[in-house]
Amino acid sequence: PQLAIHLELPPRFGVEDPQRAQVLLRCTQEIVTNTVRHAAARNLWLRFEQTADQAIAIHARDDGRGSDTLAPGNGLTGMRERLAEFGGRLNIETARDRGFALDAWLPLETAS
Repeated sequence: PQLAIHLELPPRFGVEDPQRAQVLLRCTQEIVTNTVRHAAARNLWLRFEQTADQAIAIHARDDGRGSDTLAPGNGLTGMRERLAEFGGRLNIETARDRGFALDAWLPLETAS
């Protein structure tokens, strides 16, 4: 596939907890895999940021075909479950001919 991935990382990007780092890795892999398999996209923009509330956010956008109906498969369901295990969340937006957008948040610390 001819997919250009545009990656934006904060200057000091790190996750000390190996379990949370694994969640971020698996989510990123799923985003890339889904874009290649389903989107017919030429570009994927991935932006990672550390938020003010001590979370890591992943913002993913592609210029693919999008869809009017979203039927989450095992990959998106697994992503949602991995994030939820650590108090994270997932938001997905798509529409036909408008590409696919995904925002995920993963707290870096357990809420007290």
